[in-house]
Amino acid sequence: MSDDDTSDGSATEPSGQSQPGKPDYFAGERGRSVPRSAWWLLGIALVVLLAFLVARPSWFTQDADDMSLNVPADRHFTKTLAGSGHADGVWLTDDSPSTSYLVTLPADSARDETRLHLTGTSQIAANSTVFLSVSMDGQQVFENELPTGENGIDAYVTVPDQIADDGQVRVQVRANGTRHDETCTPDHSAGMQIHVDPATVVEAALAEPIHTVRDAVVSWDRQLTVVLADRGDPWRTTAAQLGMALTRAGHQVRFADTLPESDVDNAILVGPTATLKDQAGWSPSEETGGGVAVGTVDDTAVVGVTAPDGSLISTYLTGPAVTTADSAGEDPRKVTPAQFTGDQVALEALGADMSVGQITETRRWRVGYSLADLPGGRLPQSVRVEMQLPASPADLTWILNVDLNGHLVDSRLLNPTAGTVTVALPPQDALLENTLTLSVERDRDLGGCDVRVTSYPVQLQAGSALELGTDPGAGFTALPRGLAPGFAIYVPQSRNVNAISQLNAIVPTLTKFVPAQYRPDFRWNTQPTAGEPFILIGQSPDVNPLVRIQDGRIVSGPDASVLNIPSFDNGILVETVTSTSGAPGLAIQYVGSIGTTQLPDFGRETALVVTPQGSFAVNGDGTIALSTPPRQDPPR
Repeated sequence: MSDDDTSDGSATEPSGQSQPGKPDYFAGERGRSVPRSAWWLLGIALVVLLAFLVARPSWFTQDADDMSLNVPADRHFTKTLAGSGHADGVWLTDDSPSTSYLVTLPADSARDETRLHLTGTSQIAANSTVFLSVSMDGQQVFENELPTGENGIDAYVTVPDQIADDGQVRVQVRANGTRHDETCTPDHSAGMQIHVDPATVVEAALAEPIHTVRDAVVSWDRQLTVVLADRGDPWRTTAAQLGMALTRAGHQVRFADTLPESDVDNAILVGPTATLKDQAGWSPSEETGGGVAVGTVDDTAVVGVTAPDGSLISTYLTGPAVTTADSAGEDPRKVTPAQFTGDQVALEALGADMSVGQITETRRWRVGYSLADLPGGRLPQSVRVEMQLPASPADLTWILNVDLNGHLVDSRLLNPTAGTVTVALPPQDALLENTLTLSVERDRDLGGCDVRVTSYPVQLQAGSALELGTDPGAGFTALPRGLAPGFAIYVPQSRNVNAISQLNAIVPTLTKFVPAQYRPDFRWNTQPTAGEPFILIGQSPDVNPLVRIQDGRIVSGPDASVLNIPSFDNGILVETVTSTSGAPGLAIQYVGSIGTTQLPDFGRETALVVTPQGSFAVNGDGTIALSTPPRQDPPR
């Protein structure tokens, strides 16, 4: 057989048989080189991959170190330390090792995850050991030893569901440390300084956007913008009353005619619904009522006040009744808060901490109160302190120090286990807004390295109270008593006046003098009523103030014989006055814009001139009060 015959014979072999010299792989199915099952597996894998791309896109786009909650902005609830009022953050030191703030969480939008993102910096001495801990509602949930030297802090702490279920979380950040190179010294300070960054935040991933009034209210930060969309007198009154109530509630309020460029959710729109829609692009919910409602501006929840009743709505939004506002629109009709009555006011009612606390060396209770809020505007003549103390060694003495506005007014020894004392409060130390500090100190005869430093329980009792007296006060401290029967706020020259500048100038001062549970009427373009107490914005022929702004000058005395200086471009003049009919009152004159000027303490002065750089008092005879001291010693 020739070579050609052999070649022809091999070409006629069946295709299903393997050929020499070729790999014995899968020969295909009906002419296909890949089996059908492999295509099915590939298709299933592609479907699964596509499903994860849709359901969990962050798995493919998110960095491994990205700790974001991966929710849209309208479902991301945040409450930063800055938003709670600590604009610069908080410094923890040996003298002040802890801070806390309260966060109220949304109730009508379910939370998928709630956590604290703690950020900041630490500076720890090389021979110290310092631990940073976080407690929520008194339960410690995090503790970490800080490295020595200068380092950053960045930690995520999950808020336990049981703690967050009641809708509020009290977050406390505490540093505990000691030096370990000195074993027998009275001071074991760790030499630490920890800065908790203002961006430290309690955040939550919400199942749906904020959509109820009460959830929008608890989402507000400390700084709020009241946007006045309608400048009619009823709406100006509403904005002013709302601004005073929010300021008393701890907010910093500014007025504007347009929405801010950022933090739109921290704005409150004031005006008719149609005006808010046209001017602010506000889209209310279908269930919006005729009072206060939640709408949206570019998908951001914004509260709108759509009824010109500032007295009612401000009381409703800033009081406990707002917890019932579980819909997008609310129309409150009557809210009547209780007021202080009688001859004493309990310290507990003024916010004193009545819980059991621990004392090692010193424990302090700080109580703030305004004369305007006390019954009849009366000055307290004394404070009654009832203290529950623990059983303690015979050599241990408890000392109570009472401080009023930076003046140590008394120091007393307390009984061994139950201290009850009454301390007089000098009227000359009183201010319109006061801070009373009670300090209990422990003193022992024994000392040294063999004496154990022990912590004891101590508690301020419910019987502790301010006892009101009959001293009439003087200057600004006498005014609350004069206004106590009731008063209105008069603005005689309100036409052709910039309403926004006017509200920004007068509302902070008005808040100081208007009682917390009193909603005075604003009477625009009206002179004070004869014989009735009043607050006057501007000037009136029925009121002859001691100091006045006239023709661009600040003058006092007959024919400006006592004081005659150029007026300020931006500032405010506040003084006590009496009308020609003998009624007591307060006069406020402003020029320009005072912005966020810090108001001084109002005490026994008759008049105060306030500018962004500082302030000075004017005496009852028109002379300028002496600076303290009158002669400055040169530095040495």
